[in-house]
Amino acid sequence: MTAVLIPTSNEADWLEARRQGVTASEIAILMGLSPYSSPYALYHQKLGILPPEDETAAMERGKVLEPYIAEKFAGMHPEHVVLGDGRGLWRHADRNWQMATPDRTLHQPCGDGFGGSGHFTQPRAVLECKVDGGSDEWGEEGTGEIPVHYRCQVLWQCRVMDVRRWYAVALRVRDWRIRVYTGEIDAAAVADLELMETEALAFLDRIDRQDAPDIDWRPATIAALKTLHPSVDDDVTAGIGPQLADRYEAACRNYKHWERRKRLYEAQIRDRAGNARRIVRLGPGEIPVARRDVYEVREHLRKASTVDKLVLTPPKEKKS
Repeated sequence: MTAVLIPTSNEADWLEARRQGVTASEIAILMGLSPYSSPYALYHQKLGILPPEDETAAMERGKVLEPYIAEKFAGMHPEHVVLGDGRGLWRHADRNWQMATPDRTLHQPCGDGFGGSGHFTQPRAVLECKVDGGSDEWGEEGTGEIPVHYRCQVLWQCRVMDVRRWYAVALRVRDWRIRVYTGEIDAAAVADLELMETEALAFLDRIDRQDAPDIDWRPATIAALKTLHPSVDDDVTAGIGPQLADRYEAACRNYKHWERRKRLYEAQIRDRAGNARRIVRLGPGEIPVARRDVYEVREHLRKASTVDKLVLTPPKEKKS
C-alpha cells in the first residue's frame, strides 16, 4: 500500500486540501494534546470561519532550521537516503481524510537510489525535524520519549505513509546539539492510532453536522472567541447562569493566592536544594519531584542571558 501525493499548485490549494481531512500536525490538536491550538479553534478553521493561525516566531524558526536539521541527520545516518522538502501533502491510500506532510522520508539506498520504474523506492521511515527551546518533555537520546503531541504527529505520519519506523531529530537551542529519537509501530502505537482515528472521524462528523466542540481552557480557544466576536456593542447585555458567574469570580479570587503559594514553595525548595540538579521526595525510592536547569541563551546579537528555572518532573519519569 502506497500513500497518495495530493497535487497542489499553490499555497491556497495546499491549505484548501488540508481542510478536507485531518493532518499529522492536527491530530494532537483534536485529541486535546497540543500546546499550540485547540479542537474549538481547529473546528472553526476547517469550516473557513477562522483563518489559519498566524506563523509565530517559534514556527518561523522551526521552518528556517528544518533543512539544517535534516542535513545534520543525513550526515549522521548515511544508511538512509533522506528525501523531501516538508511541503508534500500525502493521504492514506484508502482513507482520503487521513493526511500528513512529513518533513522528510527515509529510503533504502539501492544503486543510484531509484527503483526499477525510475522512482525512489517506498519509504521505510519518516523523519521529523524539531527545535527544542528548553522543553522538559524530551527524554534520553535514542529512545522514543518525545513530547506527546509530537508522538501523535509521527505515528499519524507512519500510518499515512505505510511505514513502521519514525525518527524525530531535535536541535537543542541552548547548546546547539542534535539529538535523535526513534520508535516503531508496535502494539501500543497501533492502539493509540486506532483511538486517534476514531477521534478524527468523530471530529470530521462534527464538521459535517456543524456541531462545534466544547469550549475548553486553552489559549487558542480564547483567541478564537476573540476573533469570532471582535467588537463590543455598548447597547447589548448578556446574561450568564449563577453557577458560571460564581465559578469565574472564585477563580479570579484564588488565582493570585495560588500563584503566590507556588512561588513560596519554589523558594523553599530552592533553599533546601542549594546547587543540586535533581530534587527528590525523601522516603522509599527517592521519587523525583523537580529538576533545576541553568543555562545561557543568546537572541541574535544581544548579550547572553542566564536562564534558571525549576522544572516539575513529568509523571512519566516518576518511579512507582
